[in-house]
Amino acid sequence: MSGQHIRIVVVDDHAVVRHGLTAMLASAKDLEVVGTAANGTDALREVQRSFPDVVLLDLQMPGMNGLDVLARLRDLARPPHVIVLTVHDDDDLVLGAVRGGADGFVLKNATKEDLLSAIRNVAEGGQRFDDVVVRAFLKERSREEDARLLTSREIDILKLVASGHSNREIAAALILSLGTVKTHLDDVYRKLGVSDRAHAVAVAMRRGLLDEG
Repeated sequence: MSGQHIRIVVVDDHAVVRHGLTAMLASAKDLEVVGTAANGTDALREVQRSFPDVVLLDLQMPGMNGLDVLARLRDLARPPHVIVLTVHDDDDLVLGAVRGGADGFVLKNATKEDLLSAIRNVAEGGQRFDDVVVRAFLKERSREEDARLLTSREIDILKLVASGHSNREIAAALILSLGTVKTHLDDVYRKLGVSDRAHAVAVAMRRGLLDEG
């Protein structure tokens, strides 16, 4: 991109954000906003009309959301670089954006200098991800390690505990003896570093161990 303007399309459903970003980017001599869009459908149309180098893409929009737009952009014959620019730091959205092929993930509270640097870096073929991405992957890794920590039987028992079932009810539901249920719960307490049922459930829920799927 050396010696050329970096062509940018801004995609955000809030007009004030689009106008603000356009004005801010116009202050940089090497950047040029060649189009804007308020939703996913218009974004795809604008990208195919103007062939930008970089798309600044919001995630939460009416109709087609940002992750769907990202997937469609990646399928284009001439896909642009994409920086997700959002206020959302939800782990699932963060991981979905990175795995969906985003070249950058920047929160909207970033400084002007950080955003301009991210655009230039991505336009040159690099990547720029905020710390939220690292944290999301670390949390996911921790959840996966936790999931391996407990056996499927222990998780089944803990789910029944979370639903308010007594040991006797759990034993009947899973066709186990009372002693076996107690042994499993003792193992769960030890593995999670807790001493009672309520604490075990609280820790398991916080770590996502009782999530469906």
